[in-house]
Amino acid sequence: MVNPIVNPGVRKLWAIVTVCVGLASFAGAAGAQQAAPQPGEAQAVVQQIHDAAYGKCMSDGRFGAGSELQANCSCSADAAIGLLSDEFKQAIADGTQASFQGAKLKGDEMARDVTLVRTCPKVGAYLQQQCQGKADDPHCQTLQQAIQQAQ
Repeated sequence: MVNPIVNPGVRKLWAIVTVCVGLASFAGAAGAQQAAPQPGEAQAVVQQIHDAAYGKCMSDGRFGAGSELQANCSCSADAAIGLLSDEFKQAIADGTQASFQGAKLKGDEMARDVTLVRTCPKVGAYLQQQCQGKADDPHCQTLQQAIQQAQ
């Protein structure tokens, strides 16, 4: 169940990552008829995940405008790729991501937030702005702790 008080910026950010992971699974299902992945196929799937994350971020428009939005979305898409678990990346390389049952992302929410804030401090600043006045929001509390830990 979705918590109605969850900060929309934090929720949108992880929706981007969820879309990425879903795309990887879809790409695996589409290519499931091949016995083994072709050279470059895994990289193509990772690029599709990156492009989907970037596109979703751009359409949401929550991290700036113009060239700043482009830079922030590129950074957050790069961070999303970096957050894919090694096991899930191996499943992508093997062409088995559609049936993969393990953790698709590294770490917990705190670790992912720390990674994002360290990698994309401007995105972290936008998320922090979106959390202002929402001290009771558990995602905003985690984000605030991540910002402190990232410093």
